[in-house]
Amino acid sequence: MKNNVLYLIKSKLNIKVKGHNIERFIKRLKNNNIEILDIKYISNDEINIKIYKYDYDKIIKIKTIYEIEIIDYYGIIRTKNNLLNNRYIIMFILISLVSLYLVTSLIFEIDVVTNDSKMEKNLLEELEQLGIKKYKFKKNYIRLQEIKNKLLNNHKDELEWLEIDSIGTKYIIRYESRIKNDIKDKTPLRNIIAKKDCVIRDMNISSGQIIKEVDSYVKKGDVIVSGYITLNENIKDTVSSIGTIYGETWYKVTITYPYKYKEVKETGNSKEVLVIKFLGKDIELFNFNKYNSKNIKEKTILKNNLLPIKFVKQKQLETIIIDENNTDEELINKAVNLAKNKMEENLDESEYVKDYKILNKTKHSDSITLNIFFNVVEDVTEYQEIEEYKEELEEDKEN
Repeated sequence: MKNNVLYLIKSKLNIKVKGHNIERFIKRLKNNNIEILDIKYISNDEINIKIYKYDYDKIIKIKTIYEIEIIDYYGIIRTKNNLLNNRYIIMFILISLVSLYLVTSLIFEIDVVTNDSKMEKNLLEELEQLGIKKYKFKKNYIRLQEIKNKLLNNHKDELEWLEIDSIGTKYIIRYESRIKNDIKDKTPLRNIIAKKDCVIRDMNISSGQIIKEVDSYVKKGDVIVSGYITLNENIKDTVSSIGTIYGETWYKVTITYPYKYKEVKETGNSKEVLVIKFLGKDIELFNFNKYNSKNIKEKTILKNNLLPIKFVKQKQLETIIIDENNTDEELINKAVNLAKNKMEENLDESEYVKDYKILNKTKHSDSITLNIFFNVVEDVTEYQEIEEYKEELEEDKEN
């Protein structure tokens, strides 16, 4: 068993021998106690033989007219040569693994899920004081629970519960505000008036007396729903009018669209990717669905001044390339759609473009200019406090 182990770990060489009378050369090896582990005849004047490395010097001394060339290594020396030949790759892999471990143990983003900017600012400041901030190592479960309890204790009157979730390289802080039984101010007595000139197309009224009906034309400032509740022309009560009025309004838009149009446009899709930059190449980690076209915002995380390698965090924004060469008909349709889309960007979900009409068009050498009239149904609700209520408020302030 011991001899077999020694046989496996001893370094061996595979050498090529060229020359006349190969058999004589083999005989000389045997006479000098050089063990031939394997032999392969290539031709009458050439063989490949496997020997122990320590016998190589003996062969060199007795080779005389024969040409000797090492063609392969075995055993420990082969492993050593492979390590030396690939030392930079091995070094890069080791550095990459260590760096990857460090990177995945760091926090790159902290997100407080809230619409309360003041509470978000307070929580982020306190988290930073407690050791949770960007580019710091993750905390273990016990430490996170301690931090959570401390935050809840600091905001007893504001927070019902709070959780700190660790997802990848990101902390997400969720909380629920404590419900306060505050006495709400009394809603002021008011009318609903038209915010602009329009034709009323829809109404959703829960309080107040309707003065104007659907499909009626109103001017800016006209009362549509009154806070005065009347019966037989006598005021029986005064309330706060509550509801929403949708009116058809009108806009004139001028837009110019080119025959030839090229644009790189962001789709709205984005993702954050960890990247190893090595010798001018980007190696993206765990990015299995790459964007065909993208804009990149890059931030360096780790770099080595001695080696051409660094880790960066990229925010990749997916883009599409629009390249058009339009006919007159295509150009007009696209100009109208572009103007319509721009109108809709300023509308809520319940508002919409009802119709449009092209008033005139001017053709240029490289573009067309359109004047378009749009009919838009939008929220025209505006509130007007009733004068008597204003006077009551002023009296209360004076008293």
